Amino acid sequence: MTDPFSEAMTHYNPNNCPHPFHAGDLPPLFGNHGYAFSAFVTDRFTLSEVIDKTVIIYDNPDDFTSQPSGNAGEKLACGMIKRFGSHSR
Repeated sequence: MTDPFSEAMTHYNPNNCPHPFHAGDLPPLFGNHGYAFSAFVTDRFTLSEVIDKTVIIYDNPDDFTSQPSGNAGEKLACGMIKRFGSHSR
C-alpha cells in the first residue's frame, strides 16, 4: 500500500540534527484504551516556526536511535498545525 501521508514530508529539522534531536521530534505519546494526552515545554522551536507544519503519529514506540525517525513503524495519523481564534494573523 502507498503511504497515505506522503505529503506530510519529513521531520521538522531546520538545524540538520540527527534523530532524536530534530526540532520537530516530539516526546512519545502514550495511549490508554484509545485515548492519549501529551503536553511538553521545549526550546527547539517557536510557535511561529511550526504553524502549517504537520504532526505525525506512528504505530510503534521510538527507539531513539534509528535514523531518521526512530524505527517507529507505519504512520497512523497526521494533522496540520493551524492558528485558531483571536490569535490568527
